[in-house]
Amino acid sequence: MNQYKEVMKVYAYLKGTVAYSAKDFVVIEVADIGYKVYTANPYEFRKDEATQVFTHQVVSENDLSLYGFKTLEEHDLFINLISARGIGPKTACAILAMKDMSGLRHAIENGDAKYLCKFPKIGPKTAQQIILDLKGKLVVPDVAIFVNNSLSEALEALQALGYGDKELTKVKNAFKDTDASVDEIIKKGLQLLVK
Repeated sequence: MNQYKEVMKVYAYLKGTVAYSAKDFVVIEVADIGYKVYTANPYEFRKDEATQVFTHQVVSENDLSLYGFKTLEEHDLFINLISARGIGPKTACAILAMKDMSGLRHAIENGDAKYLCKFPKIGPKTAQQIILDLKGKLVVPDVAIFVNNSLSEALEALQALGYGDKELTKVKNAFKDTDASVDEIIKKGLQLLVK
């Protein structure tokens, strides 16, 4: 059994300012509180920039940690990866740091264990386990879903209603250049999806 388990998500995302970054985490300041957020690529974050990170809380026997991602695509892939036996959050972050999501998805769907072994901390047995646990379950869109804050919040709401990546991508493409409010995008997005 994986020693990590998901606990109730306290934060869906954090929106604040980057206080500083370190080797494997960033500190996001939100309302004068600094949140230590582990991430795959901390140096993508620049000091003092405004940012939004999608978060996932993970607990082990001796630790409670917050992991953060610039896109929901990375967030969802992380959750899929840690659901595979033998993959913990640190290994999942190392895989995400490679920025090869399409290759990862293709290798899993085609049972290419050799390709998976190029990722950090993945040996032949772990590669086979990833394929066994995730084949047919891993959906990673080729394009990042989130473009602007209103659109991202609307897409997150639609996802909560049960719409998948295919539908979300359709809405994203239809409203990527809009300055409409969250409610307007949700309303028009639902109309688009039921046609």
